[in-house]
Amino acid sequence: MDPLYILQNALMLLQGYQHDLTDPAKLSYLVQHILSWPGRTGESLANLLEPTQYQGPDGQQRLRNALQKVIDNTVHLLPTFLGTAIQPPDHRYLPDWNNNGVFGEVADGALDSDSPSVEFAGNVGLTANFRYPCTEHGDVVRYETRSGDCVSGDTPGADFKLGEARKIQIVNARGLRLAATLWLPEEALEPGTDRKFPMAVFSDGAVATQGTYLGWTTNAVRRGYVGLTYDQAGQGASDGTILDLVVPYNTPHCFASGACRDIEDVMRWVVGDDILPAPDTRTLLGDTTSLVNFWNTVHMPRVGHRYDPGYGPGGDNERNPVLDLIDTGRIGIWGQSMGSIATSHYLWDVGQGRGMDGRPLPKPAAAVLMSGFEPSAGFVDVPTQIQTADLDIPGLTSGGVFPVNDFDILGAHIGFDPTDGALGGKSWYDWERRNRTDAAPLQFLTFEGGSHFDTVGVGVVFPRALESWRNSITYGVDWLDCHIQEDESACARVVTPVPGLSRAVAAEVSPLGPGGPSYCMNTPDNQTLVTLLLGPFKALLSAIYGEPASAPCVAGRTIDLSPHRGGA
Repeated sequence: MDPLYILQNALMLLQGYQHDLTDPAKLSYLVQHILSWPGRTGESLANLLEPTQYQGPDGQQRLRNALQKVIDNTVHLLPTFLGTAIQPPDHRYLPDWNNNGVFGEVADGALDSDSPSVEFAGNVGLTANFRYPCTEHGDVVRYETRSGDCVSGDTPGADFKLGEARKIQIVNARGLRLAATLWLPEEALEPGTDRKFPMAVFSDGAVATQGTYLGWTTNAVRRGYVGLTYDQAGQGASDGTILDLVVPYNTPHCFASGACRDIEDVMRWVVGDDILPAPDTRTLLGDTTSLVNFWNTVHMPRVGHRYDPGYGPGGDNERNPVLDLIDTGRIGIWGQSMGSIATSHYLWDVGQGRGMDGRPLPKPAAAVLMSGFEPSAGFVDVPTQIQTADLDIPGLTSGGVFPVNDFDILGAHIGFDPTDGALGGKSWYDWERRNRTDAAPLQFLTFEGGSHFDTVGVGVVFPRALESWRNSITYGVDWLDCHIQEDESACARVVTPVPGLSRAVAAEVSPLGPGGPSYCMNTPDNQTLVTLLLGPFKALLSAIYGEPASAPCVAGRTIDLSPHRGGA
């Protein structure tokens, strides 16, 4: 144990601040974003107060919808100013939403995240180009040209590769409109193409928007994926309030039950399956015949319209416009924090053979969970990577501080068992290896010195280590590429240690799934504050709860994750 390293590891949280606060372009963008709040909010207010829209036979319903929009925006998990987003997207990955040929402007950020119209969730109908990012060491972002080089975005005469982003909305089973964006690679835009593309579906973390995670999705699109990002009901540009993220609270292994519902609806929409109206949102407040029934069905009443999740012309959902371009057998799912909880729960329901509406779910080809893990045991059969950081939220067991606790009291579901961090992540990995019944590969990664924000692209405000965004993106996309695209080079890269992995816990890979050995990618040689101070407490809790003993990985062996050879 090196006391100086423990201090150095903690100070790595300041690296992101140092980088962001000395970047004139980032600071200028942030200041301009803040100064634009009054004008953007005034425009939204003017739209709401325009009187002629409330006249005519549908005027009262439009008025109720407008009032609901104000309520939703005010009671979002991160409130907005009448639809004006407080949090700016990462300008380095933004599409040119105003189509003026300049990327990364505040106006592009507003069009990406704001929701000024009552008629839609977000700026539905917008289409824009975006550049293919090359996310490099030191949190440097360059862009790929058609010659294959990665150059600065202001390089004179550079002929950049360009994908296309399209703003859409998806009506979920609860009748709430989710703001979403489709991201298409350049090859998918070729006229008459009959090629089928893999897809990557990303779920936001709490207090976040789609724009927070643009780096992950745009890097995947650069590798040939069609991307989909969306805001869960209750945040971002989507309908709903903060309560729609968590009620009805009747979902095993998911405290954010609304987010867990939304990912199932989104995946059904992606593959063209029907989204059935959720029966427990069709009454005013839920089942009030008893306290238990109320607990299990309570939801937020709405003065505005609940939409029909059926497809048009009878319903309010439009079918996936790029379904013909997607190979529905090669869809990857990934998410961060609350979105990772939802993605974990999706894997749980896949393992149980049914979703929250009782029907089988579309099975993903691979999954990446970032900083938030719920149990996903059963016959999941989905290659799963988890990512956390040394100083992430310190879960201590596979159920956080408590054991995995899916249970009912007098018929009411009680349970809060997400985990996180280096110690909790390791417990989750060992618990899954004991309880999963499939042979799909598993991987456990911890980034050095980072926090919960090493897997979420918000600069300036939150602490992070400098290399973690790049490592999170690269390892995540390589995991998808290995198992979805069967890319041998990606399979080799994703098991190769790089600078920025934790020195306190080993990165592990189980190529043959739970039944096979787990191999070390690196060998720990030190301690962090978390492992030093909380390690003994974690060992005590694990013993009390009967968790599996922390199993060491096998060191000194070459790791073969090849999809064609099937193991090490």
